[in-house]
Amino acid sequence: MKISLGIITKHFSSLEPIDEFLDNASKYNHKIYSVIIVYSHSCDYKLVDSLRKKVKVFAVQINNAQKIIEEQRKIGVSSESIKILLDCPTLKKYGVVPYGLYRNYVVVQAILSGSEGLVFVDTDVYPRVLVKENNQVKEKEIDFFGRHLEYLQKEEVVITTSDYSGYYIIPPMKFSGMKELFLGLQKEEAYEFLINSEKHNCLNLDNGKKRKVFETDKILGGNVAIKLRAFKELPPFFSIVYNIDDKHILSRGEDTLLGIKLSETDKKCIDIDTRIFHNTFGNYPVVPDIRNNSNIKDRFYYACLGWIGRNPFLNWLKGEDIEEVKDRQKENIVIGSQAVASYLNDERFLILPKALEISYRELKRVIKEYRRTLRAWNEFIEKLER
Repeated sequence: MKISLGIITKHFSSLEPIDEFLDNASKYNHKIYSVIIVYSHSCDYKLVDSLRKKVKVFAVQINNAQKIIEEQRKIGVSSESIKILLDCPTLKKYGVVPYGLYRNYVVVQAILSGSEGLVFVDTDVYPRVLVKENNQVKEKEIDFFGRHLEYLQKEEVVITTSDYSGYYIIPPMKFSGMKELFLGLQKEEAYEFLINSEKHNCLNLDNGKKRKVFETDKILGGNVAIKLRAFKELPPFFSIVYNIDDKHILSRGEDTLLGIKLSETDKKCIDIDTRIFHNTFGNYPVVPDIRNNSNIKDRFYYACLGWIGRNPFLNWLKGEDIEEVKDRQKENIVIGSQAVASYLNDERFLILPKALEISYRELKRVIKEYRRTLRAWNEFIEKLER
């Protein structure tokens, strides 16, 4: 299987962690067919040239992908569909790109350049895990590609994925009204984890020798391998940008949506229970302190807005009663937003109920945008098949 490594980023200015993943592949005798870097703002081409000494590299800029456009035209994809799949108006207007569009650029480049499998990793993850040995947390390198390929090579498996070790995206916190906040954000499982955060500081560890592999519909975009032929049946990644008081917010969950649609097929996604190290806040092993670290507070704030932006479309896709879910979320987010704003001494969080209203108001537009993307994607796949 020709495996490509996919990276998405705003600025490509470091070989980290690509070099570690390539070294890891070499160490365990896996050949990487290509590295695909999709960026939106800037790229250090000296780094690209140095990378090309090791592996085939495609560096593609959002809204500047002439080679991909030419190849799509050659196979007969219409100008309208090409525009829908590759044009990013929010980058031109606001300087932001939906996560789903970033990932679709990588997928299209991988397919057109002859890849058979695609492994996505984020720019802050590494091919090692955190495990507890002799009552100490240690970093341990693992055969990253081998663990994915062990299951991806099975006929019925089209996606392999897993979670992360390292600090959870939501840092330790505890306050009255926290349960309502996470119910309103549709992150109920996070609350159960957070209520004991003073014991574990929200540090996740790999299961090590107690590893358990299982079937799942939860896909994590920074630790996932995909058979590219699966896109004959699967939709593309999808997420949006929505506006709150002239701020342009990226919705999260482009990987979550793919998992939902996969569950409607007879193909399998396997969680390989290999929680690669995620240096979530860039300063591991320092325990994250959201009340006194403005960067961590900012990240949580935008994550909250991102989940709120995701939820209406996610609920529609799952066939939920939209009004019923919205009312329940609103009731909780009103309480939760006031509680978290007080706890963090940050009035920005008071905007969460308004964000929820806006995100549900935008749902019709989002569904229309999704259907347009799906039609364009299906045309691309059909032309490839011919």
